[in-house]
Amino acid sequence: MYSDDTVYVGLLVVSFLFSFLFRKVKHKSVKQWMATVYGAIIVLTVSGLHIVHPIICTLVNSILIQIDKRRCHILSFLFTFGYLIFFRMTTYFGIPYPPPHTNLIQMMLTLKLVGLSFEVHDSYLIKLKQKDAKFDAEKSFKMICQPSILEVFHYAFCYIGILTGPYFKYRTYWDLFNHNYWRKATYINLLIKKIRIIPTLIICYLATSWIFPLSEFKNDSFYTSTSLSYRLWYMYSSFFIFRTRLYLGFIFSELICIASGMGAYPEVTDPQSGSGPTRNFESLETECSVKGEAYNFDCIESIDIMKVETISTVRGATRIWNMTIQYWIAEYVYKRVPIKKLRTLVAFGISALWHGIYIGYYVSLCSVPFYLAVEDIYDRQYRNYADSAGKRILWTFFLYTMKMYQFSFWGCTFQLLHIDLIYKYCQSIYFLPYIVLMTMYAISRFNNFRTS
Repeated sequence: MYSDDTVYVGLLVVSFLFSFLFRKVKHKSVKQWMATVYGAIIVLTVSGLHIVHPIICTLVNSILIQIDKRRCHILSFLFTFGYLIFFRMTTYFGIPYPPPHTNLIQMMLTLKLVGLSFEVHDSYLIKLKQKDAKFDAEKSFKMICQPSILEVFHYAFCYIGILTGPYFKYRTYWDLFNHNYWRKATYINLLIKKIRIIPTLIICYLATSWIFPLSEFKNDSFYTSTSLSYRLWYMYSSFFIFRTRLYLGFIFSELICIASGMGAYPEVTDPQSGSGPTRNFESLETECSVKGEAYNFDCIESIDIMKVETISTVRGATRIWNMTIQYWIAEYVYKRVPIKKLRTLVAFGISALWHGIYIGYYVSLCSVPFYLAVEDIYDRQYRNYADSAGKRILWTFFLYTMKMYQFSFWGCTFQLLHIDLIYKYCQSIYFLPYIVLMTMYAISRFNNFRTS
């Protein structure tokens, strides 16, 4: 029997190879059906009869989009996230629990369908406000044509990103089949550049996961026969394994997009992860190529590994971690929360809900906003106002150390999932991450009081 990781990697490799065949097809309708049929085969392969969950979710959302453009975004958000909760609690209703890969599919489908409903709603508002006015290029790009039920299914079951992401808007999907940006974009060198990273990541993942298995946290001997320093070190090692595994998934998902042509846009439009073009929208209105015009795939970029590893703050790292998902959360959650002070907490809360119902997701993700508030004090008041280069370097080193310390702890609780395991581990390290955070906050408050 193949392990989940073997099936996962196997499907990504096959999808990557399939993308070269997909790229050669020029007929729009044939190309679209190829993407949908192959995506449905992937879902059926890993899900079996549980394919009914993605079908129900897609069908209900497609109907909501048709009947109420004014409120479809709210209805879609409530229904789709509600269904995601039900999907993870099926055993309570006498329904077998879906396979792990179906969970990944349902997660990505949730983002795509809710995001599509927001695109439909926003397009409706633009059209309503500009009924008699001439559209400018930016508004024209942000508007999408009302997708039919069949077109919603095409978007939902497109094989690109169906298992791992990245998230891409319906507009980006539509551009793949209705514009020729992908034909003009050079991609072989970019593929080679990303493929070169894979062997190193695989070796690191296999070696460290063998030496430091996550199952060690469940053994009593880990808590009775090891030192505090070793238990703290294990936190770092488990996070290293966790992120190398995620890096592999991110890179493979980007390779599939690049090979297929998804997310290619002219560089002059300054494409951003998830969002697509952000300026010079006029250049998108013509199919004529400007001589020497450059294209890129920044729209589907999930992560810059070197930046994530070297940036000194948690806030900076969260912005460049899984960037297309970060775009979705920022665009459809963070910016839509009317109370500004609650935006960060709500955004991380929805992120935790999206990941699952285990307490570990909430312990890790919902702790981030509180650390960010403290980190901002040290970053803006101490590092930025350091009176010498040496002190600035020391503050940067301190913030970087704390970033890795906190990320490792959050990654550990994220993977342990269950409250009893999390509490047992926290107790074994004397709740140091929380004590350090409270100490940092107390010192900052004391310094501010003394200064004032």
